[in-house]
Amino acid sequence: MNKHKILRTIVFVLIGASLGLVWKAYNAPDASSSNKKSAIMAPGFNPEFSLLNHDGKTVTAENYNDKYQLVYFGFTFCPEICPTELQKMANILKILGDKSSQIHPLFISVDPTRDTPEVMKEYLKSFGSEFIGLTGTEEDVDKAMASFKVYAAKTDDPAYVDYMMAHSSYLYFLNKDGDLLGLYRKEETAEKIANDIKSNL
Repeated sequence: MNKHKILRTIVFVLIGASLGLVWKAYNAPDASSSNKKSAIMAPGFNPEFSLLNHDGKTVTAENYNDKYQLVYFGFTFCPEICPTELQKMANILKILGDKSSQIHPLFISVDPTRDTPEVMKEYLKSFGSEFIGLTGTEEDVDKAMASFKVYAAKTDDPAYVDYMMAHSSYLYFLNKDGDLLGLYRKEETAEKIANDIKSNL
């Protein structure tokens, strides 16, 4: 691993740790559930990106601020966690029913080398036509990950022929201003998340 990759890994580890602190604060035992539902979780959280959508068009965060956003970072070659979380997103939208039309479901790749717009478009057909895939150059994806405080790094796994991506796994729920209203771990159910989202719509 060269110096650049080592430095980038260290940076994303620190980013992942800071996101963990946000999660810990959000789930502090002295926080009332009513406050958690209505409050912005992380004042100053300002996700920004300039990426390619799955149709190959350049888009920014502002393109999606006409609605709430449910965002997940992952990669299409992921064998288990990513498809499970994307299916959870699809189930959340199903539970929300008509209210789901108020939400943009965004899937942002952490593996732009393999996740071209064409690959993203084909992959997301399995989860629903409303899903939007976003990818781009490595630099642009890194900026998006840093903006959301996402950790990701290439790893070698003898169980697979190609490399894998180790990455943090959270669902982000944002309002139209890009404020963070909800941060959900993979252990949380679609029903629990959908009920939490309903309280903000």
